[in-house]
Amino acid sequence: MGDDLERLRSLRPDEVQPKDTADPSLFSRHKEQLMADIADRVPDPSVFPRMPDIYPRLAYNDERAAVEYLERVFSLPEIREARTDFGDHMLAWLRTGSGVVMIGRANEEVHQISSPATLGHTTVQMMVYVHDVDSHYAHATAEGATVTMPLQDAFYGERRYEATDLEGHRWHFAERFTDIRARGGVVDDNPTGGVPPDRSD
Repeated sequence: MGDDLERLRSLRPDEVQPKDTADPSLFSRHKEQLMADIADRVPDPSVFPRMPDIYPRLAYNDERAAVEYLERVFSLPEIREARTDFGDHMLAWLRTGSGVVMIGRANEEVHQISSPATLGHTTVQMMVYVHDVDSHYAHATAEGATVTMPLQDAFYGERRYEATDLEGHRWHFAERFTDIRARGGVVDDNPTGGVPPDRSD
């Protein structure tokens, strides 16, 4: 009976490796390695610039592809040193002017946020002011942007266009008439873009 038990014990997975001695330094080394692995995944807070008091987090099924797309097509630069990579998913921050947008994995279990690609429609429109919206539009269309509203001057004093990204988030890019004139551009003094409110009464 005793021999049978010993044979069964020899089949246990924890018996495959040699038995560790009760050496306190061994546990200390494992702890140091674990803490180092964790530290590698948490960015130094000093790499984060001062964030706006409110900024959006957009959910994507493939957040890595989203960051590449938003940088390449919409010219939204990533704050590279702030990226937090967890292996199977990551968080990234993109900046334009004084604005910041956070990009992350769709997460219905914890944050209950979904990609428009999953929902079948978008629920948010990102409003972004850019310098030289004409060049921005030309670049985005050259990179294959899905334009949902062509470039046009709007009655409320802005030139704007809209495009949808690779998973369905809607982006509205604009430049104020005053800024267009300041850079030597010409605006339509009687724009037809948009529909002004009815003030007949």
